[in-house]
Amino acid sequence: MDNLSVNKKQGYLIILSAILVGVAYQMLPLTMLQTDYLEIISAFFNGSIMFVLLYILLKAEFLDWFQHFSIKWLLIGIPFLVVVGTVAGSLWSAIAGGVAENDVNSVLSWGYVIKNVLFMLLGEELLSIGILYAAWKKLNWKFWQATLLCSILFALWHLPSYDYNLLQCLVTIIPSRMVLNYLFKKSNSIWVTWIAHIAFDLIAFLPVLLK
Repeated sequence: MDNLSVNKKQGYLIILSAILVGVAYQMLPLTMLQTDYLEIISAFFNGSIMFVLLYILLKAEFLDWFQHFSIKWLLIGIPFLVVVGTVAGSLWSAIAGGVAENDVNSVLSWGYVIKNVLFMLLGEELLSIGILYAAWKKLNWKFWQATLLCSILFALWHLPSYDYNLLQCLVTIIPSRMVLNYLFKKSNSIWVTWIAHIAFDLIAFLPVLLK
């Protein structure tokens, strides 16, 4: 099998796998697991499964994401992400007259962030960058096409957290995801997108955490 066929097979398998993992994650609340077990499984679900799948399918290419780091793009990316996220949120609030609150706010605490959110965000990055990389590098889509696919799916996965407000998710989440994808393009580092994602969410959560 030639390299082009192998790349396309890898690309489609990664995208399909990520979609299935993302859908399975949404189904976890329906499993009737006790709250404590559900919380632990939810925190590690996306990250652990996607790590194994991406390693099996990409091997050295996947591990390479963990071998790079750019302080330059992290320092550029965090404020840029905050600005884009704030503008998108304000725009939606002005149009809709309000926003649906993220349901994580009801359980948010510093302990919850450390025990759960950090790993959940790594899982989100592995899901998202996996799709981005598959479409961009394996299927040879243009970057804007790959990042648009990734960002739309990322927004859809957040529907349960925002009371299934589709338009809000599309308007507020897609721009921020595109920024994170661009940071990966420039740095080739999962660390940069993960840390930027953590910083962005922490800033967003501060009003609740500091109550």
